[in-house]
Amino acid sequence: MPTYQYRAVTNEGKKKKGFVEASSQSKAFATLQSKGLMPLRLEQVKSGQKEKSSARSLASSMSMGSKIRLGESFYYLGILIQSGTALAQSLDMMARMTGGKSSHTWMEIRDAVQSGESFSSCLAKYPKVFPQVYVGMVQVAESVGKLGDVLENIAKYEEERAEVSGRLMTAMVYPVVILMIGMGAVYFLLSEVLPKITGIFKAAKGELPTSTKIVVALGNTLENLGPMALIIPLAVIFALVSAYKSVPKFRESVDALLWKIPLVQKSTLARFSGILGFQIDAGIPLVQGMESSANAVSSTFFRKKMGEARDEVATGRSLSAVLAEQKIYPDIYILTLTAGQKSGELGKFLQRMGNIFERDVDNFMKRVVALAEPMLLLFIGMLIAFIVVAIMGPIFDLTTLVK
Repeated sequence: MPTYQYRAVTNEGKKKKGFVEASSQSKAFATLQSKGLMPLRLEQVKSGQKEKSSARSLASSMSMGSKIRLGESFYYLGILIQSGTALAQSLDMMARMTGGKSSHTWMEIRDAVQSGESFSSCLAKYPKVFPQVYVGMVQVAESVGKLGDVLENIAKYEEERAEVSGRLMTAMVYPVVILMIGMGAVYFLLSEVLPKITGIFKAAKGELPTSTKIVVALGNTLENLGPMALIIPLAVIFALVSAYKSVPKFRESVDALLWKIPLVQKSTLARFSGILGFQIDAGIPLVQGMESSANAVSSTFFRKKMGEARDEVATGRSLSAVLAEQKIYPDIYILTLTAGQKSGELGKFLQRMGNIFERDVDNFMKRVVALAEPMLLLFIGMLIAFIVVAIMGPIFDLTTLVK
């Protein structure tokens, strides 16, 4: 039987540490709780290992600064509820296990629950912390009596999503750094080195190569613009991003264009299918699940189409038939929905398709990142070489004439 190392506090506030044997982490958590201990750290001990020095406390894992980390928080909250702990008491423990604004948020939710409000309505008061899709799932879970199970499943989904995002961000760091350093070197050559050599070209009064003319023109432009050479592109990007966020029609048009990219389709359908399949398996009605799952997707074009499909499904039509008529989804997706509906396991089929699409997107991004590094190095090297040759070529010609 696995052994778990723990650090906990008693009801009197005294700290205690030791080891406990249990078949699972949730069982170990419940065992410690039955002894009047509130675990602050609970980790399985590996073979021959007595203590893991690199372990982090639950408090640090469930709150990062003032932001609640949904994966860890929902996981431990789900375990507490499944072990028989009352919801209000579980929320009180969550408040004690975290710190800062996270603790204050859990305390406010605990007070509201104790006053008679539902847990889902309490979460809905913090839309920036708890996504609406999760609030809807918690609401249905409360009605069917599966709150602990649903919270644990939400935590697993959130952790998987965070892991994929983390891998992507980590993989993109090196190419971005290369690009910034390379563009900095190009800017330095054009703005600092070139102006000092331009006088030589003017004194020569000869015909300059086309490449040199291009480089000199770029250098003069950067010199005339000064800081505006950086401010103008940033201002354009900021204006486009602001328009995308604040102008609904512009955003929908952009999203409609992006939807034609297969990678965007798979990424959007992966998130939508995973959440919808999870909700269906949790007992949430299809129409309600479609609405909340679509709201979890950023594409306004997709949300509009799914809203139209939801209205059709509400009249009794099958989901696969409605989506097939819209003609914007991959054929394999429609076939999967059809098979899922015929087998009566639509939720499982949706989750499998979501996993397949997510894996395809992940693999594609890995390939892109792997190719980006050598391609960026090659591009920046060729760009710098072009500038150097354009500058040094006429200088070598002048040297030859002087000799």
